[in-house]
Amino acid sequence: MLQQNQILEFICQVVVENCMELLFEIAENTEDYDKFYEAFSVDLKLGIKQDYQNRNQIAELLRYHSTKSGDELISLKDYVTRMKEGQNNIYYITGESKKAVENSPFLEKLKKRGYEVMYMVDTSDEYVIAQLKEYEGKKLISAKTEGLTLSETEDEKKRKQELKEKFKGLCKVIKEVLGDKVEKVVISDRLIDSPCCLVIGEHERTTNRESITKALYLRDSSMATYIPSKKTMEINPENNIIDEIRKRAEADKNNKSVNDVIMLLFETALVTSGLSLKDSNTFGNHIHNIIKRGLRINEDETQDDAGESKMEEVDQHRL
Repeated sequence: MLQQNQILEFICQVVVENCMELLFEIAENTEDYDKFYEAFSVDLKLGIKQDYQNRNQIAELLRYHSTKSGDELISLKDYVTRMKEGQNNIYYITGESKKAVENSPFLEKLKKRGYEVMYMVDTSDEYVIAQLKEYEGKKLISAKTEGLTLSETEDEKKRKQELKEKFKGLCKVIKEVLGDKVEKVVISDRLIDSPCCLVIGEHERTTNRESITKALYLRDSSMATYIPSKKTMEINPENNIIDEIRKRAEADKNNKSVNDVIMLLFETALVTSGLSLKDSNTFGNHIHNIIKRGLRINEDETQDDAGESKMEEVDQHRL
């Protein structure tokens, strides 16, 4: 009853307004605010979720590292004021830490285009992402989300269509090999150097949040069945590895080495995307198979040698 009292509601409103004024005063001194933010950043981010009325004001108090900020923290307002001409969105990337995301393959094309990307690497940033969809009319877009589109020239669009046709068969082969591990396989618009990556749907949980959620399910067996987000595998048609796989798959789509390489690329993409491997032993086996082929070790010969060694041991034991 007291919580619904008009007097208490008024007191609450005045207290919040006074607090917001004080926070903006502290924010005028960067050194003082950095100390405050280090201690209370989580509370501010929770405020984005809990205080809808003051959400925009709280958003101005948030600070992040970015691809261009170095060791300094920047605000969303700082980001917007130095956006490139023609840039319509605010780009961010989630992950376990700044070190874990700063060389992420998801940033390759964004960096090349000169776009700044904010590092949202705290667990509490998941609350911000879920509630703060835009800032000053600019949408917040994840570098890891499926369907990331950047402006293209007519020549780039034509080239992209040609590559889609060229690698259409390989996309089908990769999907057949991976099965329900991925929802689909497509040509990537975000990769420059890396061969592939795994992205999630726009309305799915982020890869960082999925890792957190999965850890909670594994820790508490009483929770409901864990359902992973749907993933799309994006391949880089300009990458030599992908092009070589295409050639070999076209020659023989049942080539065992091609299947092993595809599985290894998928498992590597899981790691670089911030997701955990379902079976580390299988991952190890795929690497060992690739190494054996690289060293030209014949599996049958290895087994024969092992068999001969066993027979020798038996003979010695008999003697």
